[in-house]
Amino acid sequence: MSRRVGTILQVDVARAIRAAKKNGADAIQVTPDGTITILLKAPTIAPADEFEAWEREHEQAKAARRRERD
Repeated sequence: MSRRVGTILQVDVARAIRAAKKNGADAIQVTPDGTITILLKAPTIAPADEFEAWEREHEQAKAARRRERD
């Protein structure tokens, strides 16, 4: 099986990251079809339900306890 040509090259991603940093963007998003989107403000990830919110808080507390121990 031969390798196929990528839809996006590493140099393209590097160029997008440099431009985003230079202009104060928070993040970039690269999709599998090769589209590069520069996000001026990083999206916030909202929990889908109350359990996910509780789980996130629980994991953060657990990580804090681990840091205190070390």
